[in-house]
Amino acid sequence: MRRQIIGTFFTAVAAGGAALLTVGLTGPAAADAATAGTHAAAYPVIYTSSQAGYVTGGRWFRFVATTVKVPGAGQYSNYAEVVLGGSNTHIPPVTLAVAPGGGPDSVAWSVGVPPYGMGGGALTKVDPKAGDTVLIDLYYSRADGGVVATATDITAGRTQDITIGTGAHAVFTAAEVADVLKNPSSPPAGNIRLWDFTDSAVTTYTGVHGSMTGSWATSEIIDTTNGGSSGQVVMSPSFLWNNGQNFGAWLRSYLR
Repeated sequence: MRRQIIGTFFTAVAAGGAALLTVGLTGPAAADAATAGTHAAAYPVIYTSSQAGYVTGGRWFRFVATTVKVPGAGQYSNYAEVVLGGSNTHIPPVTLAVAPGGGPDSVAWSVGVPPYGMGGGALTKVDPKAGDTVLIDLYYSRADGGVVATATDITAGRTQDITIGTGAHAVFTAAEVADVLKNPSSPPAGNIRLWDFTDSAVTTYTGVHGSMTGSWATSEIIDTTNGGSSGQVVMSPSFLWNNGQNFGAWLRSYLR
């Protein structure tokens, strides 16, 4: 049954998680850590005031997924998300997200711009704990006329899905994997990895499979203090590695 999101994380973070997709596209762990002092800069950059990660464009996308290990609750309000959306569609972006700390309301979906957009709800049966590995994915089924949002707690063996009605003619021109953060009033003393994204995957309407890189455009998303290139970097992703499947989202110390 659909119900309003009761988890606190959508209301705690800055509204905008999926908003990026409404305006259109403008190594191992050691490799991730090695990039902690700088942003990736390997792809065209989209600057925001709330997000860090990667977004694909230039094709029609029907599937996006990533796997995360749920961190413990901390002092920074943020969540990891996958999004289907785009600037060339009348369908609002669809988001599936995981919040730190775990709990029955820590996995939630939203249509439109969070906190609630046009609707949303928590997948309470997943109920991950901090330290659990969780797979989140969105799949647009033209046959069913909706996006199936699925979350699986791989550690505990629990899964839940919900079909979000969008109609049979939706066009999603972008797929995003990112961290969304309510920017802190002051930077941390040192760089902090908030999330570690692994096994990220994207599929087009014609069935072409890839990661955050493939036969489509890939852009890097960077969070700055003013949402533009002139602002201090608040949060940014590491380089993509493992054939474009993996990256970390780092809260920066602002020390440049």
